[in-house]
Amino acid sequence: MKTQLFAAAAVLALAVSAPAFAQNVGSIGAAVNYGDVKATGIDADGTSVKVDGNVAIPTGAWTVTVNGNVSVNDNDISDETVASTAAHATTLVAGDTVRVGGFAALSRPSNDTLWAVGAEASKYFDKVTLNGLVAYGQSNDLDADLYAVRGEARYFVSDDFRLDAGAGYSKLDADAGLEADIWDVNVGGEYKFANTGWSTFGKYTHTESKDLADLNAEAVKVGFRYTFGGSLKTRDRSGADLIDADTLFGFGVR
Repeated sequence: MKTQLFAAAAVLALAVSAPAFAQNVGSIGAAVNYGDVKATGIDADGTSVKVDGNVAIPTGAWTVTVNGNVSVNDNDISDETVASTAAHATTLVAGDTVRVGGFAALSRPSNDTLWAVGAEASKYFDKVTLNGLVAYGQSNDLDADLYAVRGEARYFVSDDFRLDAGAGYSKLDADAGLEADIWDVNVGGEYKFANTGWSTFGKYTHTESKDLADLNAEAVKVGFRYTFGGSLKTRDRSGADLIDADTLFGFGVR
């Protein structure tokens, strides 16, 4: 509960102090997520609400990115409130066209604590950003090791209109003998309205695992976001839009 309150406070602090970050880049968003989960003996769906925030803070040669989110679930899939936060340290190399670094992340479902560390890199082209990462984590409740490899491509139709596609592989290795391979793919986009900080976004995610009771899950998320510090492309290139803990291992349908 303390971790949930901390992450919620961090998100609210970002929202309240956004004007103070005028020299930095970031965003605050809210979304509604619909999920549909099918597995052996399970056929459930439901809607949840998510609030998130992020900010990229340049500190000389390095950029510190902090993000956090709170997802409130009260449906057939889950009745948990999940809080997550992550901190990234990255730097630009190769003529400022490549961003490399690492991160630490923490997610706190009601009955579990999941932490992770990883390495990440981004390659910037004129209209395209390519992102990739590897991560290792542990789930205290499941007494499990978690591994992830993720990649994403972002295409900027314009500085304020972005299309996304990504994929990920995660592996769960629990002491109880449970081992599972989890795959997910996603597509989405975001459009920022002219002469405002406001944008609307959407995302579709498909997740499946033959090892976890033949899991097959779909999720659709739509919402609004307020960006401070520039365009969607500026936000991307600043390092503000790095991955959050909630989607790191790909099996969340919140």
